[in-house]
Amino acid sequence: MGDDKKSFYLNSMKPDDQHIKSIEEVERIAYLIAGYLRNSLSNQEHDELDEWITASERNQLFFEELTDPAVIRDELRRMGEPDTGAILQRLKGGIKFNSPAKKKTGVNFINYAVAASILLLVGLFYFFNRMEYFKQHLEKPLTNQSILPGGNYAMLTLADGRSINLAVAENGLLDSSSGSDVLKTADGQLSYENPDGRMVAYHILQTSVGGQYSVLLPDGTRVWLNSSSSLKYPVAFTGKERVVELKGEGYFEVTKSIDSKKPEIKKPFIVKVGEHAAIEVLGTRFNVNAYGDEPYIATTLLEGRVKAGDLQGGGLQKELSPGQQAHTGLMGETEVVSGVNTELAVAWKNGEFKFKNATINEIMRQVSRWYGAEIVYEDKVDYHFTATIYRNEPVEKLLGILEATKGVKFRLEGRKIFINR
Repeated sequence: MGDDKKSFYLNSMKPDDQHIKSIEEVERIAYLIAGYLRNSLSNQEHDELDEWITASERNQLFFEELTDPAVIRDELRRMGEPDTGAILQRLKGGIKFNSPAKKKTGVNFINYAVAASILLLVGLFYFFNRMEYFKQHLEKPLTNQSILPGGNYAMLTLADGRSINLAVAENGLLDSSSGSDVLKTADGQLSYENPDGRMVAYHILQTSVGGQYSVLLPDGTRVWLNSSSSLKYPVAFTGKERVVELKGEGYFEVTKSIDSKKPEIKKPFIVKVGEHAAIEVLGTRFNVNAYGDEPYIATTLLEGRVKAGDLQGGGLQKELSPGQQAHTGLMGETEVVSGVNTELAVAWKNGEFKFKNATINEIMRQVSRWYGAEIVYEDKVDYHFTATIYRNEPVEKLLGILEATKGVKFRLEGRKIFINR
């Protein structure tokens, strides 16, 4: 299993925070996880493994990564590579496995579990050996050339064309000329109160590269905007539908809207994206990634139900259930993918970069938007990464974590990030 194929869970925690501190513990954890896969652990060993898993979020995610059937299948196909044998031989001398409990199970499963056990040994040994390398990279001092992360920066354009720089505006009432009180309630938050349904006016909230912001719309819907995004919305929802227009990426928590005069009438909430794509909901939580440099518009549903696609008709709209993601093309054609990891889609809203088996191109698109960096590829990097790091860290921290896998090398020159194998 060559270094260029590994994809283990890495994050921004310092090595001193690790719960694996010696090769003996590596061996013990390998033994417990392998026994878990082979269904050969005693009750006491199950308790020991549970205690280690629940000791930290890092351990939980690391366990999930190593026992993910998809990851195991991919890695098992590569286990014949030369370096596997050498690493395995060094580990097997110190570890004795219990015999699997006798049970009625197929030979294929037994072989799979034994092979998975070997994979775990190789993976954990790799993880242990990389700790010092991580320490060297994660503790690099910042320099004057550091590319710092983004923050709560946005511009609000009012109905009369005036613009307000929300990064420097004071908290409190910003405007009331459009028939609604617009307030800056805290860093990174807008709120609309006392809407006057007799006026029709629109505001635009826009973030630049390295900016993010959230807004509480007049109906109680909360929207978070990622960097390089914009949201156009009315200061009061007066029609039969609640319609907003999104560019870039936004996370929505939509409230159910009921007409006070006709309670039986519910107003659907519609997010328009471009000319053909739209998302229709009544009350739900979902994320929309509609950046122009992404291959498609991705709508990820966390809670409730939505319709995604071309809502003008033609049978192109698709209904989603929680845990599904819609991929919508330029003309509204939509494909639904089930069983997606919703945490990956909304990590940005929770202040994290979170990647699982992601290509360097997927990662660098996010890096470019958040840090305002220009990405230059000097080599083709055929490598997949799994990593988690807070978005408030300087870019060197993230690049150091990726470099620690030895699958990629970065060079910083001003605001340019050069990428090599």
